[in-house]
Amino acid sequence: MNFANELIRSAEENAIESTLAAENLMTNSNIGSLGRNVDLSDNELANQLQMDFPLVDWLMNTTPSANMRGKYDAGNLPMYKDDDNTWKIRLPFTVGTLPPEDTSGECCWTPMELAKCGKETSLHLLCLKDCETMLDNFILKKQRFQANDLINYFMRKGETIKQARVRMAEMSFVWFQKHNIVLGTPDTGTATLKPFNGLLSVIEDPAVIKVAGTTPLAAFDSLACRYATLGEDDIVYACHPLTYYSLQREIVKGKNGEYPEGWTKNESTGEIKFHNHGFIKDKDIPVDEDAGVGEIWQLDGTAVGCMMFTSFIPSEEFRRHTFSTNNNQVEGCAAECDYYYNAGLVFCTNPNKLAVITDVPLSTNCSGITMLGTDSLMHPDTIVPIDRA
Repeated sequence: MNFANELIRSAEENAIESTLAAENLMTNSNIGSLGRNVDLSDNELANQLQMDFPLVDWLMNTTPSANMRGKYDAGNLPMYKDDDNTWKIRLPFTVGTLPPEDTSGECCWTPMELAKCGKETSLHLLCLKDCETMLDNFILKKQRFQANDLINYFMRKGETIKQARVRMAEMSFVWFQKHNIVLGTPDTGTATLKPFNGLLSVIEDPAVIKVAGTTPLAAFDSLACRYATLGEDDIVYACHPLTYYSLQREIVKGKNGEYPEGWTKNESTGEIKFHNHGFIKDKDIPVDEDAGVGEIWQLDGTAVGCMMFTSFIPSEEFRRHTFSTNNNQVEGCAAECDYYYNAGLVFCTNPNKLAVITDVPLSTNCSGITMLGTDSLMHPDTIVPIDRA
């Protein structure tokens, strides 16, 4: 949103309405003259704010995330710049013991040997810029929103336009960062995604097992087979709310009055768990409503993490203010820009602890005309989507 243009547009509309009102005065008895003026404060958000990223909240609080952040804060994060001038981080090693030496035919065994495995991944810088001409800058820092302006969550009575603009820049940067933490990949470039090692990069690793979910309960039973050998640590399942809704309807009691083996369901809330592991509902997890299928990501809080250099609303250390000159007298022969920065990555130390259930069928109730007009909320591409039929 361009707040300068919005203010000008608001003023123009008020002026037009005032002129029309003057030409069409209404008289109510002898009380006096009544005119009308447009009141832009009579508005509401088109939809709820799409600023909730529960999967990012979980990811930022895993044990690997805390360990990596601690190293960064202490200044001893293992980073280096490779031959391509790319900064990389060495991920924590996993340590094990090698198979024993073959001592068949000998009297004694020999001690086993230790071995370590590790890998590295690249860091990516994320940024947002907000630029304005000098004349705009002087006006926006002075002008304040009035009672009949477009007052809402983003524009608040009494504050300057510049204050609202800074808040919008900060909110936008938070939204972009969290969106990229889930769906970023090093070779992605779209209106909402920049190159970044996000969780999708981890999920797409060939070492992460993919399980067909055409029969969802059977797919979870397959995962249970892996738990029998791998163990179960800090597991959660992440999926789109539509996928979760559809899976909920699969968890029903059988003739014996029990839920399917391994499953529990809260009778009051409908919340489901498998092997006592809960679900995270996040709109960034892929779902294809046209094909009628979604995905479920099995994640383990001991194996995945996210490390960012600063908070999602960057500290002053990660902000820059620039000034540049030009020959445009109307613009004041200069312009100013505010830059917001952050950097980081999502990483995995053991892909064997992750899994993806693909092609999970959506409920037949969630297809066709039933979902008409909900695209902007099913896959939000902005902070407050506007309904599009």
